[in-house]
Amino acid sequence: MKTLLVLCTLLLIAPSAHAYLDPGSGSAILQGVLGALAAIALTLKLYWHRLLRFFGLRKPSESEQAADADSPSGGESDRQNP
Repeated sequence: MKTLLVLCTLLLIAPSAHAYLDPGSGSAILQGVLGALAAIALTLKLYWHRLLRFFGLRKPSESEQAADADSPSGGESDRQNP
């Protein structure tokens, strides 16, 4: 218990850094964070319906079921190959 208290105390006491961050650094960090959030939002938008179907919250639409049935790997096809 005493060791844990000493470790926590050492982590909370930070030495001074003597560093300078100019306004350009702050805007670059903000731009990176906003870019990452935009990428996450776009990815969720593109895969939202697939994600819902994966978790079983939404059934596939009729057009998706028809596309799966027409594909060679999905289901048996009733068409005759010439």
